[in-house]
Amino acid sequence: MYSRLKKKLQELLRGKAPGGLLACRLAALPAVLAVAAAGALAVPGTAQAAPFRLDQDVVPEQSQASASELVRHADGIAVGSFGESDRMVQTGQSAPQGRLVNFVQKFTVKRWIKGGSSNELTVVTTGIEPLPPPSQLEANERYPGAWATGPDYLLFLHKLEGTDSYVPLGLLQGVYPIQGGRTVSLEDKGFPQLNGIAEAGVQQAVDRLAGS
Repeated sequence: MYSRLKKKLQELLRGKAPGGLLACRLAALPAVLAVAAAGALAVPGTAQAAPFRLDQDVVPEQSQASASELVRHADGIAVGSFGESDRMVQTGQSAPQGRLVNFVQKFTVKRWIKGGSSNELTVVTTGIEPLPPPSQLEANERYPGAWATGPDYLLFLHKLEGTDSYVPLGLLQGVYPIQGGRTVSLEDKGFPQLNGIAEAGVQQAVDRLAGS
């Protein structure tokens, strides 16, 4: 499986991948009234998101409008490399192409650009099993699955609520493999301002975007 993922990443980097690609039930009236009463007493801005459930939830898309927003909204920005996925957890959800599963990978930090202090992170990604062919680009972009080991990456990270794990902010918007010493924007989903940056110049580029 991981060889297929590595092949997919290689195809994306080479530009060879072809183009093209819940229900809410009302509670009983007393419950509604209880929620309404609680809402009336709540202080604006204090509501918290529900903790991420690895065996039920999928990684949120959280698209960012610009490279500057990506930099400002990221909980952490780091350069490092992925290890092999050590867990694949069924979510109970599905897409037309197959079952949605969460992959858990270790990310070894080489250098922090923003935030963070740990030398190793846990990164969660959602993928589809079985893996769709590269021609189903939309599905692969929304549910990319585990990232290939080997290259270094520049990651823009969002911390999952109620956990110590992270996800790439904006999915492919937050992942930039480093090839030949420079960042690569994947599938035109990444931002051009973050494409082709020499690894030594990443801090300067991020600082510039943070101030714009």
